[in-house]
Amino acid sequence: MFKLKNLYLFLSIIILSLSSCSKDDEETPTPAPPAIEGKWQITKEGEIVNNQEVLTNYQHTPGCTKDYTEFLTGNVIKDHYFDNPNCQESIDTGTWSKNNNNLVLTYPGQPIINLEILELTSTTLKVKTVFAGTTYLVVFTRI
Repeated sequence: MFKLKNLYLFLSIIILSLSSCSKDDEETPTPAPPAIEGKWQITKEGEIVNNQEVLTNYQHTPGCTKDYTEFLTGNVIKDHYFDNPNCQESIDTGTWSKNNNNLVLTYPGQPIINLEILELTSTTLKVKTVFAGTTYLVVFTRI
């Protein structure tokens, strides 16, 4: 009888120790939000009209390299535009800062641009800004 009690006690301890350690107890790390640094091609632009997004494809200069924006480390931003004649590249350089869903762009001699990030994934950046009572949208795709 004494051996049976010891066996029962031993089995109970093992069962309790195994059942109390489950993968559910482990803390799942929250994935870091995608980084904004990188090259982003402008793909769509538009407005919000009557609470509806109205987006159209961004019109790159035909036959030229597509316009894109670079968010560089060190908070440097470079906008690359390719215009006629001869698809000549022009680059606007400024600074950027991000705080939660707010993105602030500053270019020398230009007004500060305040953007709200509506979507930021590894492939898509969608922002909006309000200027003169109109809400503008721009969608970028990572390249």
